[in-house]
Amino acid sequence: MEINKEELKNETKETINQVKDTIKNVDINKEAKETKGFVQEMIVSPFERVEKIAKGEEDAFKKAIVLLIIDIAASLIVALISAFKYSYGSIGGKLWDLITAGISPIVAILVPAILILIINKANKKSLTTVSATLVVASLPSIVASVIDVIESLLPRIYLISSPISTALYAMTTVLTFFGMRTLFGEEKEGFLFKFAGIKFITALVLYII
Repeated sequence: MEINKEELKNETKETINQVKDTIKNVDINKEAKETKGFVQEMIVSPFERVEKIAKGEEDAFKKAIVLLIIDIAASLIVALISAFKYSYGSIGGKLWDLITAGISPIVAILVPAILILIINKANKKSLTTVSATLVVASLPSIVASVIDVIESLLPRIYLISSPISTALYAMTTVLTFFGMRTLFGEEKEGFLFKFAGIKFITALVLYII
């Protein structure tokens, strides 16, 4: 498999710059309202919205940034609560937990996005389109992250929240499979192996950090 390293480097750099510009120029109130409406539409027709984004028919990059920020914030809050709640563990260990909590949501999107760019030569998409597709497909798990925050504050709701979170993570897997398959433009049977490989490598990287 031939990899154009320079092209990949330039596209990654361009996407990072676009993320910086988006965050710098974002109108929080406006984007929050639009993202709220977008989430409501996702609940009604999740597959249709993911498909439109994956095909480049809808620009959801700003909304994806907002959703990713929510995911990072939720992960950091849970890590902070855990650090203050439990006395065991060194300060360095707790600090590392906070760092990994902050970067894990980014890594979970960036690793598969780069892998898709490398593998998907026949139906090439921009990194922004790929990233937005993956973030939007991960919306159920982002909701689960918010539930984790509530669960950290109110542990007694675990019996109710746990099955809900499990269902949300399962829904993310299904939406991600559908979104990736649309990005590749392949049939379900032929894409299953690629999907499993991308998920395995992503899980391995997340485990390492």
